[in-house]
Amino acid sequence: MISNPNLNYNYSLSDAERWAEFSGDYNPIHFDLQHAQHLGLPQLTVHGMRAMLDIKHQLSTALLTALPEADFLRFNARLRQPVLCHTPYQLQLSQTQGQVSGNLQDSSNNESCFNGKLRSAPALVQTDIEHWAILPADDVHQLSQQFPGDTSQPAECWGFFDALLFKLLIAAPQTLATAKQVLPGIQAETLIDVFQQVPVIQTHHDVHFSTDLLRINNPYLFVRSALHYAIEPTLIVGNPDDGWVLRSAISARSAIGPLITTAVTLKTWPLAAH
Repeated sequence: MISNPNLNYNYSLSDAERWAEFSGDYNPIHFDLQHAQHLGLPQLTVHGMRAMLDIKHQLSTALLTALPEADFLRFNARLRQPVLCHTPYQLQLSQTQGQVSGNLQDSSNNESCFNGKLRSAPALVQTDIEHWAILPADDVHQLSQQFPGDTSQPAECWGFFDALLFKLLIAAPQTLATAKQVLPGIQAETLIDVFQQVPVIQTHHDVHFSTDLLRINNPYLFVRSALHYAIEPTLIVGNPDDGWVLRSAISARSAIGPLITTAVTLKTWPLAAH
């Protein structure tokens, strides 16, 4: 059972700074108030991925009290509104058989910023990818020390790997190459550079992962091991007038089999409005 179904949050610039240090995402919408206001926002925003760390942690903590006998779990989130800094929010939690859900609301108007759920899932079947890249064990461990969370805690370990895959995905050359197909003239070396030139929002986040990341007694079994990962082809729909939607996915496996797959949906603002 959930001991505290309602939790309060109020994000600050330091939250955005810590996430940027880990991810490399220094999008000015999170750090330049004038830039944020130019885009119609009343305040700086914290990264959606940073705000999601809290809901992942709370849902995981709740699920640990009645962990389903499943080998894999799935986390889905829909991001509806930017999460503003210096603004009170309330995370409302609920729990049913084998599933926990959360909804982050603006405390002043009860407007939902994002909601998510964590539940048991079928086995993770990763596509037959020929070429897997390797992130050495030392690099995985070093990044775990930079992560704005405690990876020694089971409730946060899978969140680290989700965040790590997100970091690898937005820095990957192939992800940028796909973005450049629909954003001609963009001068960028990574997708992070694109974020600083064209307003991009994340709309959905989907994670399918091994329950071992949540229930093991020693999470360091994974954060001190090399990670094999592969990026799936990015899908693109849309047009310049309405904006483009990009869906990218990245999979990782350990020495014993599939570990986690993260899929991210990003939407650009209409290019004509930029």
